[in-house]
Formats: sequence, structure tokens, C-alpha cells
Amino acid sequence: MADASTLTGTVRRGAELLRVNAAAIVSAPAFPVRAAVGAGVLVIVGVVFAGPVSGPSGLLFVAVGLAMAALVLGSPTAAMLVLVVASFTRLAIEVPALPSEPMVFALLALMIAAGVAAVRGTLRFRFGVIEAAMVAYLLWNLVSTVWPHELPPVEPGTGAVVPVLRFIMTGTFMPFLAYVVARVAFRSERSIRPVLFLITVLAAYAAATSILQFTGPTALVWPQYILESQTWEGRAVGIFNQPVVNGLTMIAGFVTAMFLVRERSLRPAVRVAALVVAGLCVPGIYLTHTRAVWLVFGIAVLMCAIFAAGARAGFVLTLAGALAFVAVTWTTFTSSDRAAGGIGSTSEVDDRLNAIATALWAIEQKPLLGWGIARFAALNTYYHQVWAPDVDFQRGYAIASHENELGIAAELGIVGLGLWLVVLLGVTWKLVSLMRRMPVEGLAGRRLGLIALTVLGTWVVCGLTVDLRYFDFANLLVFLLIGAAVGAAEPARKPVAVP
Repeated sequence: MADASTLTGTVRRGAELLRVNAAAIVSAPAFPVRAAVGAGVLVIVGVVFAGPVSGPSGLLFVAVGLAMAALVLGSPTAAMLVLVVASFTRLAIEVPALPSEPMVFALLALMIAAGVAAVRGTLRFRFGVIEAAMVAYLLWNLVSTVWPHELPPVEPGTGAVVPVLRFIMTGTFMPFLAYVVARVAFRSERSIRPVLFLITVLAAYAAATSILQFTGPTALVWPQYILESQTWEGRAVGIFNQPVVNGLTMIAGFVTAMFLVRERSLRPAVRVAALVVAGLCVPGIYLTHTRAVWLVFGIAVLMCAIFAAGARAGFVLTLAGALAFVAVTWTTFTSSDRAAGGIGSTSEVDDRLNAIATALWAIEQKPLLGWGIARFAALNTYYHQVWAPDVDFQRGYAIASHENELGIAAELGIVGLGLWLVVLLGVTWKLVSLMRRMPVEGLAGRRLGLIALTVLGTWVVCGLTVDLRYFDFANLLVFLLIGAAVGAAEPARKPVAVP
């Protein structure tokens, strides 16, 4: 017994010594530089052994790696912005020399930067009911991964295995981490401004590529797969190769840009540029030719026209212009020609009805545990259901869920759906309840809260037509904005210095 007691004491002293030494190392002023050098060495080793990049390109790659390491590892806010850009460009930029895509490394860098900041005492993370629900939901996803299920996680059309852990990482872990970090890192207007500027810039790019896809010159459109999309022919798919995510990005950019236009603390040139971006987003959103995107854009404009104190005029004019356009083009607008902007096509509606019928049947069969994470496409192949006798059986066959909450319930059961709703309703209630405390003026005030609430609302409504877990950028953006707005509204426990 004495030997066991001695061993326990030794382990405890060793652990405490390790903690003290680790804290001393990361608290040192030279830590970011040392971390950058270490990360740079890893970059060089990776380039040399994982897949060499020769010549000037290799030198540039190493230089950029060193610079990014110094910036990212020294600042959680910088790491978050890098993650947003990496997620935005995930499909467009491939680096074969790396063992994984850049977004995964950016996520890892954010985790390291946030952990270092917590140890150094520059960030104090908060853990409450919402964070507990996030952890529980994430763990339930992992339990579903290892639990034995009837169907495998495969794409029936190709037979390809769905990377389940990556699906959880991009659809659940990454946005939750963004909320937790943003809540404590983006608490001032100084730290929030770069986020809003970045959203506006990315939306400008999305709008420009959406317009050039139809008007030309097509040589200016990058990446080229935007022009070659067969799945979404005739729609503005953007860098995501998906019209819904492209539309959500432009809606977020439009709302953000409109508030930047009204921000008097900004230089006139910045406000004019924001106005140009807002103007570009409107035709870009229209060119998605996607009813869900048009619907949520109308909801976003209406919300801001009602609640955006001091900035209502631009939203009212946009709403009036949209209604006038619909009235003038009513015949085309109500036609079944999607390429011309018609909303009368029923084929996509039948797809969703059959997918809903399949989900409801699946929930009835396995209500508690569900059919397993990332298995809806397989489920919808072997147990495809029809909404009604007059709906074609082939509509919606073998596709992923086209309703977010029903897809979660079918795959993760009522338990998974309940945990997800606790998270979703929790962050919504938190945001709405804290908006009253936020100052009316300033980009860290109610305008930020309304931007976050509007983007959240459009994202949730889009979830009635798609499974949002596949949209890593949209999920990341939504939870980042919510976390920033909640953090800006909450009273600080003590002064927090974010590097």
C-alpha cells in the first residue's frame, strides 16, 4: 500500500512539474517564433519527403509556410481567419505534396493556437449548457461511428466509402470549435472587423464568379470547374460547386456589406467598396436559380428592413426592387423553366418529398439509435420510400437527405436529434437574449448581432431543403458569427488580451 501511495505521489508531482514547465514555455515572449521555426521545419520535411515542390515554387511554399506558422500559432484570431479561407477554397486548391487538404491543417493550427492561448492565460474559455450539449452531440456522433449498423457508410452510386470521421469533423466539430473560440477571442470591434471584411471579400469573389459564369469573359472565372458543372447546369455554383452554399455566402456578404456601408467610422472608400459588393451580390444570388436561396434572401432582407435600426433604407429599397422585378417578370418567374428563373418546376419538390418519406419511415423503424452516421444515402437506396402514389418512385432515389433535422434523426435517432436541437435552440436563445445588451452603434454592437441572427435564420431555413452537415464553409461561418456576437455581448470576466 505504501509503495502504491509513493507511486501516486510521484506521478502527481511529475504531472504538476510538466504542467508548470509547459506553461513557462508557451508563456515566453519568444514562443511564437520558436513555434514558427518548428512548424517551418515540419513544412520543409513534408515538402522533401511527402512530395517535393521544386524550384521557386518550393521556396515560396516554404516561405509562406514559415510566415503562416508565425502568424497563426501566435494568434487564435489569425488562425480562425486562415481556417475560413481554407474552407472557402477547399475544392479549388489541392496540394498533392500534403498528406491531407489545407483545411485540415488550418483546423489543427486553430486548435493549437487556442490551446496555447489558454495555457498562456490570454484566453479564458467558457463552458456552459450549450458547450456541454455540443460535446454530448459530438460524442453521440462518434458512438454512432463505432456502433454496429445494418448498412455500411457508402455512396451506392459509386460504391465509395464515406469518410465518416471527416464528415463529423467538417459538419460538427469544426463549427462547434469555431463557436467556442470565437466566443472568447472575438470580443472587441478591433478583432471583429477583420471577420466582417473577410466575409465581404469572399462574397465579392462569389458574386463576381457567379456573374462571369453567365456573362463572360469566362477566362476570368476560377476555378474552371464552375463552367463545367453538369450536376447544377445553368446555376451559379461558385467556388463550392454548389448553388445553395454559394447563395448563402453571397447573402451573408450582402447583409454584412450593407451594414459596413452605414458604419461612419470607416473610410469613405471602404464604404463605397462595400456598397459595390452589396450591389454585385444581388444578381449573383438571382443567378443561383435556386428557390431556397431566393426564399432565404427575401427573409434576410425583410428581417433587416424591420430590425436594422439606422440602416433600414438600403434593405427596404432592395426589397422593393425585388418585388418590382418579380411583378414585371411574373410569367417567367412562375414558369417551370429553371434556367430562366422559373419556380414552377416540381421535380425537385418530388425529390424532397420522397426523401422525407424515407426519413420518416427510417425514424419509425429505428427511433432511438438511428441507422448510423453518414448512412442516409445507403438507406435511401435499399429502403427508398414514395411520398404518394402520384409521385415518381425514381425521384429522390439514392440521394442524401434533403432535410437537415430529418436526416439527423434518421441517422442518429431521436437522441441525436434531441442533442442537436439543444445546441441549435441554445445558441439561438443565447444570441437573441444578449442582443438587448449590445450597443446600438458600432460593428461589435447590435449590427453584429443582427448579422449573426440573419445568417443563422437563412441557414436554418435552407436546412429545410438540404442536409447542412455537408456544407463545411456555411456551418463554419454561421457558428463563427454567433460565437463572436455572443462573446461581444457578454461581460468579460477579466480583461482579455488576444494576440
